[in-house]
Amino acid sequence: MDALLAAATEAAAGEVPRIVIVPVAAARQRPDLAAAHGEHAFGAAARRAGVVADVATASVVTREAAADPALCARLDRAHLVHLPGGDPDLVPAVLRDTPAWAAILRASARGACIAGASAGAMALAGRLWTRDGPMDGLGLVPGLAVLPHFSPARLDAWRTAVEAGGEPLAWLGLDERTMAIGRPGAPWTAVGPGRVHPIPPGALAAIRPAGHGERFVIG
Repeated sequence: MDALLAAATEAAAGEVPRIVIVPVAAARQRPDLAAAHGEHAFGAAARRAGVVADVATASVVTREAAADPALCARLDRAHLVHLPGGDPDLVPAVLRDTPAWAAILRASARGACIAGASAGAMALAGRLWTRDGPMDGLGLVPGLAVLPHFSPARLDAWRTAVEAGGEPLAWLGLDERTMAIGRPGAPWTAVGPGRVHPIPPGALAAIRPAGHGERFVIG
């Protein structure tokens, strides 16, 4: 959360950073609990950094809520939008082609950080694994699939499922408590105690896993 808070602060450019949590992936469980955990974690990060941050939740957990003007306005003004974990299929199913997703894209175009944890990160990519089979992601990073809780065995299984009948994808494997920060078309940075495993299309493994602070290219 410290790295994401720093990204939000940079995007805010002197304003109070506005962080919005969207617990859509937790809609089948406890979205309120996922939101509360996120608010607590970002609040703690702000206290550690000695900064003031505006941390709020946009409870976009249904297609109807994704058209709510007040929630969309909150997303539009965000410097960081964070999608916590849960069920990855829910994120594209609820957000795709909605006013809420359009608001998130506008915020991104102005420099906001759009981040996801586990299922949230999976859904921001071009394709993703779900329990019911592969599906298209939201495509914020096209041509990519994300594998959280990385292991080579899971990569083989997920790749077989997700790429069946389609073009090979680049894969981004993430160790526990580890993230990748960047934008499409530019080098990314690994953050956290584990490693990031950028795997080119068709490759069996990462050419060089990246540790904390190291930069790498996706694809």
